[in-house]
Amino acid sequence: MSVDPATLQEGVELPPLEVAPGLGQVIRYCGMAWAFPPFFYDAEAARAMGMPGTIVPGPLKLGIVYRAVHEWLGDAGWIRQVRTAHRRPDRTGRPITVVGQVARVYEEDGARRADLELLIINEEQQPSVRAFAVVEFF
Repeated sequence: MSVDPATLQEGVELPPLEVAPGLGQVIRYCGMAWAFPPFFYDAEAARAMGMPGTIVPGPLKLGIVYRAVHEWLGDAGWIRQVRTAHRRPDRTGRPITVVGQVARVYEEDGARRADLELLIINEEQQPSVRAFAVVEFF
Protein backbone atom coordinates (compact mmCIF):
# COMPACT_ATOMS: atom_id res chain seq x y z
CA MET A 1 0.00 0.00 0.00
CA SER A 2 1.19 3.50 -0.71
CA VAL A 3 -0.43 6.65 0.59
CA ASP A 4 -0.96 9.81 -1.48
CA PRO A 5 0.66 12.64 0.52
CA ALA A 6 -1.07 15.31 -1.60
CA THR A 7 -4.54 14.23 -0.48
CA LEU A 8 -3.73 12.89 3.01
CA GLN A 9 -5.87 14.37 5.78
CA GLU A 10 -5.95 14.24 9.55
CA GLY A 11 -8.16 11.48 10.92
CA VAL A 12 -7.40 8.98 8.16
CA GLU A 13 -7.11 5.52 9.70
CA LEU A 14 -4.22 3.21 8.94
CA PRO A 15 -5.17 -0.32 7.93
CA PRO A 16 -4.93 -2.61 10.96
CA LEU A 17 -2.04 -5.06 11.14
CA GLU A 18 -2.80 -8.26 13.03
CA VAL A 19 0.04 -10.56 14.08
CA ALA A 20 0.55 -13.30 16.65
CA PRO A 21 4.26 -13.41 17.51
CA GLY A 22 5.03 -17.03 18.25
CA LEU A 23 7.60 -18.54 20.54
CA GLY A 24 9.95 -19.21 17.63
CA GLN A 25 9.90 -15.54 16.61
CA VAL A 26 10.54 -14.48 20.22
CA ILE A 27 13.46 -16.91 20.55
CA ARG A 28 14.96 -15.65 17.26
CA TYR A 29 14.61 -12.08 18.54
CA CYS A 30 16.33 -13.00 21.83
CA GLY A 31 19.19 -14.61 19.91
CA MET A 32 19.56 -11.65 17.59
CA ALA A 33 19.51 -9.16 20.47
CA TRP A 34 21.67 -11.44 22.63
CA ALA A 35 19.12 -10.98 25.42
CA PHE A 36 17.87 -14.10 27.18
CA PRO A 37 15.51 -13.25 30.07
CA PRO A 38 13.80 -16.61 30.71
CA PHE A 39 10.28 -15.13 30.92
CA PHE A 40 10.42 -14.53 27.14
CA TYR A 41 10.82 -18.23 26.26
CA ASP A 42 10.25 -20.33 29.41
CA ALA A 43 6.60 -20.51 30.56
CA GLU A 44 7.53 -21.85 34.01
CA ALA A 45 9.99 -19.00 34.60
CA ALA A 46 7.37 -16.50 33.45
CA ARG A 47 4.78 -17.95 35.84
CA ALA A 48 7.32 -17.85 38.68
CA MET A 49 7.55 -14.09 38.06
CA GLY A 50 3.76 -13.71 38.24
CA MET A 51 3.10 -13.65 34.50
CA PRO A 52 0.44 -15.82 32.83
CA GLY A 53 2.99 -17.24 30.38
CA THR A 54 5.77 -16.17 28.06
CA ILE A 55 5.60 -12.59 26.80
CA VAL A 56 6.60 -10.70 23.68
CA PRO A 57 9.69 -8.49 24.17
CA GLY A 58 8.99 -4.75 24.05
CA PRO A 59 11.56 -4.05 21.33
CA LEU A 60 9.95 -6.76 19.18
CA LYS A 61 6.60 -4.96 19.58
CA LEU A 62 8.34 -1.73 18.57
CA GLY A 63 9.45 -3.53 15.40
CA ILE A 64 5.86 -4.59 14.74
CA VAL A 65 4.77 -0.94 15.00
CA TYR A 66 7.52 0.01 12.51
CA ARG A 67 6.21 -2.71 10.17
CA ALA A 68 2.64 -1.35 10.36
CA VAL A 69 3.82 2.19 9.54
CA HIS A 70 6.10 0.95 6.75
CA GLU A 71 3.33 -1.11 5.13
CA TRP A 72 0.98 1.89 5.23
CA LEU A 73 3.58 4.36 3.93
CA GLY A 74 4.84 2.17 1.11
CA ASP A 75 7.14 4.02 -1.27
CA ALA A 76 5.59 7.46 -0.54
CA GLY A 77 8.21 8.44 2.03
CA TRP A 78 10.27 7.33 5.00
CA ILE A 79 9.85 6.89 8.72
CA ARG A 80 11.59 9.67 10.65
CA GLN A 81 10.74 8.52 14.18
CA VAL A 82 8.75 6.00 16.20
CA ARG A 83 8.28 6.15 19.98
CA THR A 84 6.44 3.63 22.12
CA ALA A 85 5.10 3.51 25.65
CA HIS A 86 4.46 -0.02 26.89
CA ARG A 87 1.38 -0.36 29.10
CA ARG A 88 1.02 -4.12 29.65
CA PRO A 89 2.66 -7.33 28.46
CA ASP A 90 1.41 -9.30 25.48
CA ARG A 91 1.45 -13.08 25.60
CA THR A 92 3.40 -15.05 23.06
CA GLY A 93 1.25 -16.71 20.40
CA ARG A 94 -1.76 -14.49 21.06
CA PRO A 95 -3.06 -12.07 18.42
CA ILE A 96 -2.24 -8.40 18.70
CA THR A 97 -3.40 -5.70 16.31
CA VAL A 98 -1.70 -2.41 15.44
CA VAL A 99 -4.25 0.32 14.74
CA GLY A 100 -3.69 4.00 14.15
CA GLN A 101 -4.63 7.22 12.51
CA VAL A 102 -3.10 10.36 11.07
CA ALA A 103 -3.05 12.97 13.84
CA ARG A 104 -1.51 15.86 11.91
CA VAL A 105 -0.33 16.68 8.38
CA TYR A 106 2.04 19.64 8.05
CA GLU A 107 4.99 21.25 6.29
CA GLU A 108 8.30 21.54 8.13
CA ASP A 109 11.78 22.37 6.85
CA GLY A 110 10.44 22.31 3.31
CA ALA A 111 9.06 18.77 3.63
CA ARG A 112 5.53 17.40 3.95
CA ARG A 113 5.19 15.32 7.12
CA ALA A 114 2.55 13.50 9.12
CA ASP A 115 2.29 12.58 12.78
CA LEU A 116 0.65 9.23 13.47
CA GLU A 117 -0.91 7.95 16.69
CA LEU A 118 -0.93 4.17 17.03
CA LEU A 119 -1.92 1.48 19.51
CA ILE A 120 -1.26 -2.21 19.90
CA ILE A 121 -4.51 -3.82 21.02
CA ASN A 122 -4.49 -7.28 22.62
CA GLU A 123 -7.10 -9.99 22.23
CA GLU A 124 -9.05 -8.61 25.21
CA GLN A 125 -9.32 -5.31 23.26
CA GLN A 126 -7.03 -3.55 25.75
CA PRO A 127 -4.22 -1.28 24.56
CA SER A 128 -0.84 -2.72 25.46
CA VAL A 129 1.35 -0.20 23.64
CA ARG A 130 0.78 3.42 22.73
CA ALA A 131 2.96 4.65 19.88
CA PHE A 132 3.69 7.82 17.95
CA ALA A 133 5.37 8.07 14.56
CA VAL A 134 6.54 10.84 12.27
CA VAL A 135 6.77 10.18 8.55
CA GLU A 136 8.16 12.37 5.82
CA PHE A 137 6.98 12.17 2.23
CA PHE A 138 9.17 12.21 -0.87
